[in-house]
Amino acid sequence: MSRTASIQGPDFSARHHGERGFALLEILVAFVILALGLGAISAGVAVAMRSDGRTQASRVALRLAQSRLEAAGISEALGPGHREGRIANNYKWQETITAVRIGAEPPELRGVKPNQTAAGSGIASFWVEIAVQAADGTVAKLAALKLASETKQ
Repeated sequence: MSRTASIQGPDFSARHHGERGFALLEILVAFVILALGLGAISAGVAVAMRSDGRTQASRVALRLAQSRLEAAGISEALGPGHREGRIANNYKWQETITAVRIGAEPPELRGVKPNQTAAGSGIASFWVEIAVQAADGTVAKLAALKLASETKQ
């Protein structure tokens, strides 16, 4: 029994004393690596959240632009001009309507003044452009050719 105690006694205590400092150093290195990793992960999460916010604002702006484009000619009569407004104080919209002549014959040959539609055709065509800008600067633009019944002036 004394032989076992003498073998473990000096070697074990010397080895244990040397490992104690090394374990503390390992723990410090592990904490530094953990802190760097958590910092990188939190930075990645912040970038992802900003990107998600921009995507959401872009999606809402696009839906508002679609709504304004569909409403053009339904809620108000189509006519050349420029209009703008705000939606919920977060989105600014602009609408530009331009009269378009469809056909091969120039209007002067038909006795129509420039910027007027041809009489008797019954249908006027307009190019409608809608731009919706979100508060963060994101812009959604849509355009379409719209047809409307011609009004007598």
